[in-house]
Amino acid sequence: MQKIKNALYSKPDDYERFQAQKWEMLKGHGPCKNYYQEIVLHGCKAQINLDVSDTTDPVPLHSHSFYEILFCCQGGIDYLVDSQRYRLEEGDIVFIEPGLVHRPLYPAQMEVPYVRYALWLDAEFFQQGCALDEALDLAPTQCRRRGSYLLRTTRATWTGLRTAFDNLWRETQQQRPGWQACVAYGALTLMAHLGRTAYYQENAVPAEENDKLLATMFRYIDTHLGEKITLEDMARHCLVSKSTVSHAFRQQLGVPFYQCVIQRRLITAKNSILSGAPLHQAAEESGFSDYSSFYRLFKQEYGLSPREFLAVHKQKELPVPERPLQPEKDTVC
Repeated sequence: MQKIKNALYSKPDDYERFQAQKWEMLKGHGPCKNYYQEIVLHGCKAQINLDVSDTTDPVPLHSHSFYEILFCCQGGIDYLVDSQRYRLEEGDIVFIEPGLVHRPLYPAQMEVPYVRYALWLDAEFFQQGCALDEALDLAPTQCRRRGSYLLRTTRATWTGLRTAFDNLWRETQQQRPGWQACVAYGALTLMAHLGRTAYYQENAVPAEENDKLLATMFRYIDTHLGEKITLEDMARHCLVSKSTVSHAFRQQLGVPFYQCVIQRRLITAKNSILSGAPLHQAAEESGFSDYSSFYRLFKQEYGLSPREFLAVHKQKELPVPERPLQPEKDTVC
């Protein structure tokens, strides 16, 4: 399990709320059973996290309703974004836009902990910034244009970017007057620097590891999401055996083929719901044969029913579990 060191919250009691929710997740039940799927920004514009992973516990495919910018500080792991797989190195930046499926792929044994900054940007806030200066979106736009979500920095630029992330983290730790504004608008400044890094980079296309078979299979799933998808059809489409398909998913993703298909369907349905589609329509268009199966699988995966999930994101906060992780502290007036 990833160790969440800290985060940025808009209310004084949000940290206790976050810890209580994580307690419910660790117990394996409650509204936050799948933390990675259902984490939301608690009314703030930007949030900086310093995360450390020293175990190989699998993280499922998931997506968020906000922008996520990862900065790799230590540890060479593989990272899957959409259908592209990257081997991360120190100083690498990964851009993950809202609704884009992703997950880390941990090795069987980790020699050193995987350490990274994760900057979360509220989608509306970021778009408002881009409306004032479109250069803020330069780095993500360049990544989209070249079909790669990875920005590989040089050692010279790595140091400056690390300092920028460190400054945002320091503001979060010290919480001096105006720290939330410093983090929010400092995040936009950081996006401008990332745009300059992408613009002046000599090598337009970074080295990456992209398994062609896996990419082909993901494209097939996404193209036929509203249809019945079988192992036989997938093998026939890729001109390989069924065992090759099964092995590819278990070896590279750590999940069976059909479970991965269900995860892709659920993520598509979730994004459709957030876009305003009726619940039954979102289920049908994502390939679920009946709503009862969709309801059961959705709640099993996310710990919330589809209707509860919609209510959570409309309110921009998760229900507070009854049992807190730590006793409440006395308030000193």
